[in-house]
Amino acid sequence: MKKCNIICLCLLVMLALIGATSNAQARQKSSVLVVFNDQSGRDSGERLRKIAHETLYRKVEGLYNVIESKPYEEKLNTASHMEDTAAMLCESIKDSNADYFVYVELLPFQQAEGFDLIWHSKKMTANLGLKILNPKEGTEIFHETYSVEKEDDTDFFIVGSPSMARKSLKGALFTAGEAISVHLPL
Repeated sequence: MKKCNIICLCLLVMLALIGATSNAQARQKSSVLVVFNDQSGRDSGERLRKIAHETLYRKVEGLYNVIESKPYEEKLNTASHMEDTAAMLCESIKDSNADYFVYVELLPFQQAEGFDLIWHSKKMTANLGLKILNPKEGTEIFHETYSVEKEDDTDFFIVGSPSMARKSLKGALFTAGEAISVHLPL
């Protein structure tokens, strides 16, 4: 009796694994266009763009077919588009044939410094807007703005703005990346 139960259990596990494998292969990957628009006005924009691309692409690579974003970033980086309607943004990427459009915009940083007799402190806040759109329907799936503040202190009176900008951007991108994982449909 025990031998029969073990054999039945093994057969059920094998059937479940075969079914899961065939379901995974049957799923057609959706195509996603991820655009990062740097409207911060910082001199270190290229480094910030590189950090943003690496972080955002890690969230979609493998699960989706990622569309090359460079032509659309060049088209959209001339101005802020966080206040644009979903239809207006979708119109600007209509030739991409993307199933989903992830638009991330880095807004201007907010910076505050403090000095006393010994310490120099700097606070930098990254403001990041995130929109997830369905271009085929021209609808908005998700829209949120994130603010992440990072602080650093030193007794040498030198805390670099570029390093603080990177730290606060990474924090905001982490939060936005989690939202992408949750709200971007498969």
